[in-house]
Amino acid sequence: MMGGLPTYARLRQTLVACSWLFWALSLSSAQAQPAPHCGFEALLKNRLDEDSSASLRLREMETLLAQPPAQHIESRSEIIVPVVVHIVWRTPEENLSDAQVWAQIEILNRDFNAENLDIQKVPAEFAPFVSRSGIRFCLASKDPWGNPASGIIRVKTNVDLIGTEEDLYYTQRGGSDAWDTDKYFNIWVARTSDLISGFGTFPQQVSPERQGIVVHPRFFGPNNSRIYQLGRVAVHEAGHFFGLHHIWHNNASCSVDDGIEDTPLQQRSYSGCPAHPQISCGSADMFMNFMDYVNDDCMHFFTVGQMNRMRAVLQLFRPGLLQSTAPCAARPPVHAFMAYPNPTAGSITIRWPAPAQQHDNIRVYNTLGQLVYTTNEPIFDGISVDLSSLNAGIYWLVAGHARQKLSIIR
Repeated sequence: MMGGLPTYARLRQTLVACSWLFWALSLSSAQAQPAPHCGFEALLKNRLDEDSSASLRLREMETLLAQPPAQHIESRSEIIVPVVVHIVWRTPEENLSDAQVWAQIEILNRDFNAENLDIQKVPAEFAPFVSRSGIRFCLASKDPWGNPASGIIRVKTNVDLIGTEEDLYYTQRGGSDAWDTDKYFNIWVARTSDLISGFGTFPQQVSPERQGIVVHPRFFGPNNSRIYQLGRVAVHEAGHFFGLHHIWHNNASCSVDDGIEDTPLQQRSYSGCPAHPQISCGSADMFMNFMDYVNDDCMHFFTVGQMNRMRAVLQLFRPGLLQSTAPCAARPPVHAFMAYPNPTAGSITIRWPAPAQQHDNIRVYNTLGQLVYTTNEPIFDGISVDLSSLNAGIYWLVAGHARQKLSIIR
């Protein structure tokens, strides 16, 4: 362990205190409870306040990363990072399906490589800075001891809000031990609190067994959250894990930069879905960047500078992930299904050619990739679904690992 590591009781206290302060300020101005936000700033502040050596390590990291990119970015056609997902659940709805995990991995790959459909929404003035290729992720098919694995671990816990507890990182205390964090990107899916969507750890700031990210199960993968429904909480927190600050980086005075040349100075964070342009520090703000706080369907990209920094962090501070020999798991076979009538005016019936052990749940996405309907229980043999509440149009019907295009008519 690194010297002076604070207890998670204090970390949790800091996270909750910061969140409640934000809530109190919001109530005074908007009379409404704010959306949950990333806990990265509170965690980092707590580390720097508690441990002077943490501050020194952070300054050294920033000094190295400030060098011209060519000095520390090795040319690689593709970087693939092996992932293990720890689902630490207390209630059944927190025990997410394998399909949800696979969908989140796909989201990470799309968003880290500008393959998301909404990349076209990036304003014209920022389009030249969009990073088109970066880092890819895969679930690991072998554990650190060489045993076959799916890259998904499930642990039933009795610890409330374990996502903000030190217990999360220890199997014997109701959590899940990390796989070697030098060789695997560890993602813990665990309930944090109603005001914390997740958090990521900067390099060299916490002990090895806690390196990774934590995401609230409500926001992991495609989901029916009102604002974080596209799985981009994990994208944002992965950005922190690979060394990115928030795009505004506590910049009330317009004098503090996030260390990225192609992200403009920005005075504050944004939430919701603001109209472009929003001006601060003398220029338009890049609030639609993955490292701001806007709704999932209003954030669209990383910049070239951000991706260069993340790749440099991998090579300088997380080289084991580049050198990992952990093989990638193959996605489970797709189980085809029948959905009829299609087109439909409302109700559809979904059946499989033969009964199966489990098909997860039924999900319907619009053409923007937003989840607009889901069933609450896993489906084993078949189901009839009433979609009369949806508007006419084209949708994607997803069941298990298979999907079909669905037309709704009125």
